[in-house]
This record gives sequence, structure tokens and C-alpha cells, in this order.
Amino acid sequence: MRKAVLQETTTSIRRRRRTRAVSVVALAAGLATAAGTLVPVASSVAAPVPSAPVVGTAQDGGAVIVWLKDQHADLNLRTQSQQRIDAAHEDQNSLVADIKAHGGTDLTQLVSVNAVAATMSADEVQRLRTDPAVKQIVPDSEVTVGEAPLTVSAAAASTPAVASGHSPKCDTKQPQVEPEALTDIHAYSNDPHTPDMANSIATGKGVVVANDGIDGLAGNPNFTRPDGSHVVIGASDYTADDTDEEYYGDASSIAAQGTVVYDYAQELPYSGMPVGTCTFVLRGDAPDASLVDINHNDHPESTSGDVLTESESQIVAGIDAAVTVYHADVLSESYGYGLRPGNYATHYAANDAAVAAGVTVVVSSGDSGVQGTVSSPASDPLVIEVGATNTLRLEAQNYGYDSWANDDITPLSSGGTTPNNKVPDLVAPGYSGQAACNPAASSCPSNTHTVAFGGTSQSCPLVAGAVADVIQAYRDSHNGASPAPALIKQILTSTASDTGAPADQQGAGLLNIDAAVKAARQLPGTTVPSSRRPAPSLIASTSSADTSQLEVVGDGGTTVGQTVNLYNTSTKPTLVTATARAFTEPKQFGATVTENVSAPDPAKPVPAKGADAAKGIDFIVPSGLARMTPEMIWPDPTNGNVLSFILTDPRGRLRQQSYDYGTASSNPARPGTVPNSQRVEIAHPEPGRWHAEIVWANGRAHLQEPPNVPGTYSGTVQFRTVGQHYQIAPASHPVIIPGHSSRAVSVPIAMPRDPGDHPESVQFLATNGAVTSLPVARRTSIPAAGGPFQADIVGTVGRGTGQISTFVFPVSAGRGDLTVNLHTADSSADNGFTAYLVRPSDGPLQTSAAFVNGNATLTVANPGPGLWEIDIKLNLTTSGQEFHQVVDGEVVPAST
Repeated sequence: MRKAVLQETTTSIRRRRRTRAVSVVALAAGLATAAGTLVPVASSVAAPVPSAPVVGTAQDGGAVIVWLKDQHADLNLRTQSQQRIDAAHEDQNSLVADIKAHGGTDLTQLVSVNAVAATMSADEVQRLRTDPAVKQIVPDSEVTVGEAPLTVSAAAASTPAVASGHSPKCDTKQPQVEPEALTDIHAYSNDPHTPDMANSIATGKGVVVANDGIDGLAGNPNFTRPDGSHVVIGASDYTADDTDEEYYGDASSIAAQGTVVYDYAQELPYSGMPVGTCTFVLRGDAPDASLVDINHNDHPESTSGDVLTESESQIVAGIDAAVTVYHADVLSESYGYGLRPGNYATHYAANDAAVAAGVTVVVSSGDSGVQGTVSSPASDPLVIEVGATNTLRLEAQNYGYDSWANDDITPLSSGGTTPNNKVPDLVAPGYSGQAACNPAASSCPSNTHTVAFGGTSQSCPLVAGAVADVIQAYRDSHNGASPAPALIKQILTSTASDTGAPADQQGAGLLNIDAAVKAARQLPGTTVPSSRRPAPSLIASTSSADTSQLEVVGDGGTTVGQTVNLYNTSTKPTLVTATARAFTEPKQFGATVTENVSAPDPAKPVPAKGADAAKGIDFIVPSGLARMTPEMIWPDPTNGNVLSFILTDPRGRLRQQSYDYGTASSNPARPGTVPNSQRVEIAHPEPGRWHAEIVWANGRAHLQEPPNVPGTYSGTVQFRTVGQHYQIAPASHPVIIPGHSSRAVSVPIAMPRDPGDHPESVQFLATNGAVTSLPVARRTSIPAAGGPFQADIVGTVGRGTGQISTFVFPVSAGRGDLTVNLHTADSSADNGFTAYLVRPSDGPLQTSAAFVNGNATLTVANPGPGLWEIDIKLNLTTSGQEFHQVVDGEVVPAST
């Protein structure tokens, strides 16, 4: 997952557009599709045209995007591409001429968003804002889309990994398939005894998937099919094999061919695996899909220090090309932008135009940790937002464990409820895989032909490949017709496998492509005979902005009525019951353990999993827990020493490894970005004795790089475990759904009393065996009279952004000054927070304030009526003094 972290200012941030669907798929009455069109409404009374708003730094000139008012939403970006291009360019011609005449440069004309990007002076910005055709002028921000080249320091090279002495159990006659994720999501297995693999039904044939950086890998042998045809279409050079490692990973996840055999010992030189023990091939979950470069008709990325960047206008121009030129069916966007209120409206609008045109957009949630860190544009309700789970075979093989357990939420996966009240849609594997690469490429390892690949950058393209499989399966069974993006999303989420994690981490659950393609073949209009239809499914849809989840805001202690439509894919009627599932408050079990940290003997080699940093810890897990969260903290004032822990369960299986993306440092004058905290989540933990190993390692498990060099910290670490149980209650009355029919089910949502976010899920269970988990984003508002609220800050992984917590409260007309006071006890420099106050009705950010000495105050004079929003954002580090940090807030009662 690539993320941009941009500097925040009080005056330069505008409230994120809350997008709304222009195409909705309703499953009632036989899954009829209803489409709406945005129609400009003309006023009959002439009025002065106000100057267009200029957002943030755009007022200073430089790289900006000038939006026009007429967005031509009545012209489909894909099926009426030339008409939309012509209409946009006709609007833009005078604007382009004007910009050039006044010294503007670097012009780019956009279509999905009718806008012109250019570099211009501040005077030109002020002049253009008076043009009655201009809607707004926004900064053309730079976005990080690629990683730094991999380098091996001399210090690291001097401490190579030691062989584990463990010979993994591999079939020497048959290579393993990478990533392990393919079997986990029921896409493909080379084991003939593994049933129910989606690729026996659909392989993405005939579907076009667009992804960044694809043009530069067209010549890699993993992307030439056995018949000699190319996976990449429209490539400028079919010998090219020199793009960024992330793009190789994306392409491999979708459409690698499995034709090149690699040796793990050679491809993972620091793993300690014996040469010739295990081999592998690379395969995608939609190997017959075609790939096209989102950026193919766009400017190349620029290199800035150790990152690859694109401007937002470049990204949008790439979307334009993918949809209008190559008629892509799927857009895979495994990058995102650091969370903060209000930004990237242009990218949101481009994605929405693509969805309205029938293109499914898949976006990674981010790699910043499980609580309150979902990035833009994943928070757009029209896209498919994807988080990540673990697959641990590779680590188990290389660390010396005989067995492992998959499918827990991986610690890096961004989760939580977004400021616009959305949770992830589903999860897919995003840890410990291998992908194609080339030593000559921009950031591939210099010593191997593959790259260790993971994060939600892996989860996102795996889901994009699943979309391709679903489209093919639907077309094959519906006379070539394609399903709408909303229906595809509902199919994937409704057939996902519940992992037992909270709804704001897993969404509907773990991607199950086999169940999804089978469900797609059973929907209304199918040509598949009823005698050949597999196990039934329940396809759920809602009337929320995101039709695959419920998004509810209400007063504490009330019940908010909601309706869910359920479609029974079976030919026979079935009885459906529903339960609401949330979690109890976390409660510590066992004692907090303190251990001393020390560096190992520098003369000894460092093991692949990292050198021991402290004594291992055993702890007993009681029976009946639904969720366990082990946590570790250490008070390192330099924020520069990376530590993690590895968990094994009572059966000795590798179960979790904590994760840290912080930058190490031993210089107090230049502290690092290590957050001094680690935590993992485990669903349904087995009762009995567990073991935690504390190591000098960041948990990234990149076995093509030397293990982390032990740091210099010599203090203590504290380790504890907390557990939770399920809170389960009936969610609706039982309902009988006839075969091949829909029923509307009333689902009352109980709102907890405490202000803030309280995710839950509704579990629908049919007597025919179908199961669907529907995520619910519950946001309890602060009372209109004002009062206290509290944010629980659980930490960060040192990447992208820290946790953001959102609170809302209604303001009535005529209220006096609005004041919000905030306080946190730990006011050290490495516990930085920023607070934001946002106007209602998609208005701009009103004010923001950094915490000083643990305090912050937000004040607005004469606020307008509506639902106002408070956002509290943690910076990248914590002091390591507490496991959780509390921020107390109060909305001061209105003056009389």
C-alpha cells in the first residue's frame, strides 16, 4: 500500500466530498437495476455569480486543478467516451487558451472530472475564480505511488541470517504456488484433492483490469501466456521489465501465469532455507484477465528522494485513459493518501464517474494499523475498500515452525470507521507473499528475480482479480451481459467468509472467490440449469450510500430502523434468521509482564526472524474468548528502536507477528518514527498456554533483505493481553424467502449511549446453509446540548498516519459560539495530536488546532445549523508510557 503523508495547515484543508451514487443496484424484485442521472437545475431568477472557492494552497498558485461547473454526468464515461471527451474539451478550450495567454504551463485536460490542471500564478488563480463557468480551484497535490529502491547497508550485510536447521516439508516434484493466498481465498490450488477452487469456473477471461505501472513489466516472463499471447495489452514495449516492485506485485496478484519455476533458497537468500528444498511458481487469481496501465497515456512518475510520486491530475488522467481508451472493466488502486479531513475531491469524482460508467473500482484501505486509519480514496462509498489478513506459510517455513494458522487480520491493515462513517467492505490476504520482479527494475531487490510482497497493496489486486472472475462468471451465465459495480460488490461481500473480527476490521469477511463466482451464476436471468447449481447464497443490499453495509448515525440509547434486502439464489424457499454481533469492552486477563531489553552478542549471526531482545513470555488464555489482543510498549525517548513479538499458540503454530514501519534512529537530536507500541488481533484464540518471543525486528518478514540489526535501547518492555466476548442479540424477525426472490428485512439498530463509533455486524443465517455477515457502522452523536466524549487511542504502526477518531453533534439554528475543549494526560512531544472541526453539509474544514501541553480548543463563532464533526488525529509516534491513551473532550453547552 503506497500512502502520501502531506503537511497539514489550518487554512489549506477542505472538507472531503461525501460522494453519492449515481447508479444503484436494488436486489428487491429480482435484482432490478435502477440508474439515476444528475441533471443541472436552472434558476428562473438571475442572481450575481459568486466567485468560485479556492481551496487551500491553490490561492498561492503553482500546480492547481480548475474544475468546471458542468460535469457532463449525463454522458457515460465508458460507453459515450468520445461524446464526453468532446463536450469536456469544448468547455475547456477557452479556459486552456486563457491559461496559456497568462503564462500557465504543464496543462492537462481531464474528462472524468471536467477540469484543467496547470501550473499558474496566484494572480491567474484569482482571475479565473471569477469565471462563471468555474466551480472551484484546488491544489494539484503530489501523491506517493511507489517505494524506494531496496538497499543493503554494510552493517546489515555483516550480520547475515543463520540457517534455521529446519527443512520445510515440500513436494520436490511439484512447486508450491505463490502466493499462498490463492488457496486461502479459494481461487486456485495445484493439489487435486483441494475442492471448490474458483478458477475451475472463471479465470477472468475477456475482462480488462487497469492498474498503475503495468506498461513497464509487459516483457516479464510471468506475463506471457503459454500460447505466446501477452497479459498486458496496449504496451508501448513488450520487452520492458523495469517498473516499480509494487506494480510487479499488483500484476502478479491478478494475472501471473505460473510458468516460471523459482527456488526459495535463491529468492529468499536471508531465510536460511536449504538450496533445492522448495521451489515455487507465481500465479494470479485471474490469469486470463488482460492488464492495462492506468498511467499508460499519462506522464511518467517523478522521483523525489526515495519515493515515486504522481500528481493527482496525473492519476485522474490515467483513469480517463483506462476507461475511455481501453474500456477497462476494473480499476485496481492499491495506493492512498494520508487521512485528514478534506482532500482529494478530484480523485473521488473520477472514481465515481468510472463507477457510474459501469467500471468497478477496488481500493486498498491502507497499511497504517487496524484502528481509525483508512485512507482516501478507500472511504468513498462507491468503491470496494479492502483490508488485509495473514497468510503465514512462508514465515513458518523459514523461521522453523512446523505449522501455522491463517486468516487473522494482519497488524498492518488499516481499519476503523472513516470520518464519513464507512468501514472496510471485505479483506483479502496481505502478508507474506512472493511476486515477480527484475533486478534491473526501479525498486526490485538486486539479488533476486522475485520480491516479497504484502500489505493491502496485495489485498487490493487480489480482489480486483476476483472482480474479473465474477464478471466472467456472470457473463458466461447471462448471455454476455455484465453485472453493475454495485452488484459485483454485493456478490463479493455477501459471499465473504466471516473471520470473527470486528466489522470495522474485516467488513463482511474474507474474500471467497469460489462462492462469489458460483453466486454470480445463480442470479436472475441465468442460463445455468437448476440441476447444476451449487450451494445457495444470500445476497444482501442496503439503502445506505454504500449498498453493501449499513451506515447509521443516531442519539445514544435510541433505536434506528433500517431495511436490508436479501436475495435467495436457491430455487427453493428458505427461512432466514438474523443476529446482531458486537464485542464487550476489552478486559485484561493475566498480569502485565515487564522484561528487560538487551542487545545480543554482536559476534553471533542474527536469525532470519530477528535476534532475541528480551526473555520470552508465556501466558494462559482462558476458554470462550471471541477476541484476544496482545499488546507491548516500551518508553524509548528516541523513538528509534524497532521491536516486535511473535506469537505461537498452544499447538505450537505460528499465529501472529506484530508489525512496525517506523524509521530507526539512535540519535536523540533526530528521533525516529517508531511508535514504541505493538499489538495484534486474534479471533477465537485457543485456550491454553501461548508464547510470545520478543525480537529485534520490524515484523515485515522481507526475507530477501538481511534481518534487522539490533538497536541500542536497554530499558524495559511491558506486555499484556486483553480479551473480549461477543455481544449477541436478535436483529430481526425470522423471514421466509422464496426461491429466486428478494425480501426486505427490517433491522432495528440499537445505538450505544457513549458518543463515538461502535461497529457491529448483522449475521444472516438461512436454513439452506447460506450465511451472510453485513457490517454496520454505528455512530452515536454527542447530545445537542453538548457534553463530554472520550477517544480511546490504541496506537499506530509508524506509517502514513496515526489513528483518527470522529465524533458528531447537532447544532441548532441561532446557537451562540461553538467551543470544543480537548485534553490528554500524556503531553510529551512524541504524543502529538491535531483536532479538527468540520462544518456540516459537505462544508469546508472550519478550524484545526494542535495539542499544546496536552490541551486543544476549537472555537467557531455563530456556527450554522446541522451535524458538525470533530476529528482527533494521532501523529505517528507514542511515548510508550501507556498501552492506550485517552483524549477527553467536551462540547461546551450553547450560550443563552
